[in-house]
Amino acid sequence: MNTLLRGVAVLLAVCFPLTAHPQAALEDGELTVMTYNVENFFDVFDSPYTGDEGTSVKARREIAAIADAIEHGDPDVVFFQEIENEASLIAMVAEQLPESGYTHAVVTPTNSNRGINLGVLSRVPIVSITSHRWQPFFHPADPGPNGEPFYFARDLQEVVLDTGNGKTLTVFNVHLKSNRDSQGDPNSKMWRTAEAARVKDAVRERLAEDPDARLLAVGDFNSDYTETPERDRDWPAMAHLLAPEADGSKMLIDVHARLPRAKRATLPGNNFFPPATFDFILASPAMAKRVVRGSAGVIQDEALTLGSDHHPVVAAFRVGD
Repeated sequence: MNTLLRGVAVLLAVCFPLTAHPQAALEDGELTVMTYNVENFFDVFDSPYTGDEGTSVKARREIAAIADAIEHGDPDVVFFQEIENEASLIAMVAEQLPESGYTHAVVTPTNSNRGINLGVLSRVPIVSITSHRWQPFFHPADPGPNGEPFYFARDLQEVVLDTGNGKTLTVFNVHLKSNRDSQGDPNSKMWRTAEAARVKDAVRERLAEDPDARLLAVGDFNSDYTETPERDRDWPAMAHLLAPEADGSKMLIDVHARLPRAKRATLPGNNFFPPATFDFILASPAMAKRVVRGSAGVIQDEALTLGSDHHPVVAAFRVGD
């Protein structure tokens, strides 16, 4: 494929010294992954290039709660949505998680006009990050090129992690279009479904290169868990992502699928939504086989979830040979 369409790859190694041992958690060959929408994690400095003036600065008690949730889940790598910048992550680790062992903090800009970006906090080395924010794509029912193309409302952040022993893990960190109406698109269903289709196409491209590729797609999909055809119609983005291929095989597998629905909820509910599941860790077939039994869960303890309107999602994988 034309590599220009894959965005701009940038080699990143943003490190800061800590007193902990950064890779001790992988001595057992397991990597714990968390995804967390931290809801408008803005610092006190106004960015002149984004419309963040209408959003409050993240309160210190909320930052402390986010850190508590991370400490509880003890992930080796955390993928963030709605984080403003790297400095916020570095400060949280230095003040709240000084012994956590995180050595890499990266936040990349998105297409959001209010500065909600995508970030990574990791104990293992980050090999590269690729942005797909400038890549045009089409709705699966309107493949183009005659129609107007879509772009990610935020981004598709492609992160390659070094998991040791010459192995890597590729993770697609997403924050799909919200359910707010867009022009001619109630609840932005078309836009969000087009984004989901592009995410799946990116996974398909990597699996075409290597059917045993270690891949995850994680983040806030803004589309609820699908259980019935009726729900599939309500949430076509997630239905598209989880739909089997023509031969019946699954390209992406929800590692939390066996949890009861009440334990799946990642959005506790507010004036706009009833309780819902918007946040997922989806695995390629090779990674789905590597899920550590009993590790997939949603942190719902109210004492640990005061920092955001989303709950963090976590799962561990065997990445050693």
